[in-house]
Amino acid sequence: MVGKPEKDLQQAHRRRKNRESFLETLESIVVAFVLAFIFRAFVVEAFVIPTGSMGPTLYGQHAEFACSDCGYEFAVGTDGSVESHPVCPNCGRRQDVGSDVPVYSGDRILVLKFLYDFEEPRRWDVIVFRNPNEPEENYIKRLIALPGEALELVRGDVTINGHVAHKTDRAQEALWMLVHDTSKPPTRKEWQPVWIANPSWEPMDHGFALARAPPAGKTAWLAYRHHNAQGEPDNIRDYYAYNSAAGGWRLGTSVCTDLGLKTTVTAETPETVLVVEMRAWKDRFRFILPAEGGKEKARIVLNGKVVAEADGGVLPVGRAVRVQVANVDHTLVMRVDGDRVTTRHQQPVTLKGDVTYLPTAVTEEERQSYETYPAPGIAAPMAYELRVGLSGGTGRLAYLRLDRDVYYINETIRGPMGTEPGHGTEGNPFQLQAGEYFVCGDNSPKSFDGRLWPLDRPVVPRRNLVGKAFFVYWPAAGSRLHIPLAPDPTGWRLVH
Repeated sequence: MVGKPEKDLQQAHRRRKNRESFLETLESIVVAFVLAFIFRAFVVEAFVIPTGSMGPTLYGQHAEFACSDCGYEFAVGTDGSVESHPVCPNCGRRQDVGSDVPVYSGDRILVLKFLYDFEEPRRWDVIVFRNPNEPEENYIKRLIALPGEALELVRGDVTINGHVAHKTDRAQEALWMLVHDTSKPPTRKEWQPVWIANPSWEPMDHGFALARAPPAGKTAWLAYRHHNAQGEPDNIRDYYAYNSAAGGWRLGTSVCTDLGLKTTVTAETPETVLVVEMRAWKDRFRFILPAEGGKEKARIVLNGKVVAEADGGVLPVGRAVRVQVANVDHTLVMRVDGDRVTTRHQQPVTLKGDVTYLPTAVTEEERQSYETYPAPGIAAPMAYELRVGLSGGTGRLAYLRLDRDVYYINETIRGPMGTEPGHGTEGNPFQLQAGEYFVCGDNSPKSFDGRLWPLDRPVVPRRNLVGKAFFVYWPAAGSRLHIPLAPDPTGWRLVH
């Protein structure tokens, strides 16, 4: 018997190894595809945001602007073009629109598909679901009402079974909408300052400094005065800069009194006290934050009555801290560096420790007198007041930002009998049944959601839930980096 030459044996061995290597590679590819399909089907799936119904939380197709006056950056939704001159939400400047305004595609998000197999959906979750009108389409909205609840949208708030629903901290942070930010000061000559300062205050780059303590018992105030797009004093309204690329878009009509103020404070003496006063319709709120080492206690005052207080001062002397106060969802919030500072309460509180209250009744005549657009040059009553001050000692406010809460408007439906109130709107509450969820878009004026669906049951059945949106992994494809087909890492963010 004659054996094969060594060379032939080596070649046969190489062919066998190559074939085995190819088969192993093919097997790995098949397994990877199978795992990817399983992962996509049961764990995480990617979706693209096609419309602006969740703007500005999530962007659909949009353009981006840096205000030509104050430099504030904001996005506006588009249908492929910018039809009008968008208005900056910070300073009210109308933007010039050139022919070369780039239009970006919508955010791309990741959705947890298995989560609701292990836990119940929660109010304020941003969810993806199969559209009850067109089951082959996926929609994304915010979940606002749960099975068995009675929903009614009242003056912009979500009310459940007759009580205002309080947002989670993360949802609230996502739903604040800018009114004014002093870190982006306008430069145009006709700009009228919105913070009116007592002469004792000295302007800083983005804030104010009080170098001399006011007389005993007095407060040096900074008062906020809001202006409309024409520069006239006005209420704070539900303006969405995201919608302002569309021709004829209104600059907000509904009056917003749920406001949040953020500021960076440095108390320079133990006697320094920061005071923030707000008014919403007939209710007055006073937030008092003394420096550590002084004689006063931090407290919240509602209509002249102390409703919460701490054991002492809360502002460290000589060190800047972030202070946030808010009147939102019929709660009063006071925080220093993110922590709630009151410990004893004479009023009901939320699970988070914020004071709750029932608003003082306002007649329809009184409300209309506040809500009417003022005539040029005529002083009109406002539905809000806001001022910030220091007493007792000196200090600095290095930054002030004012936000308004999302305002869910009461839409109407054109039905066979004429115009009818939308589902779950004021005066037309909607009762959910077992296994039903009610959703709304964050961009309330531009969202086709449960308020408007032409269905007897304008709800998302549990079987239609796809999952919970949790991460923007590819914001505005192409993006500010001007790298084709590259994601913009500056826009990566969790979805709340």
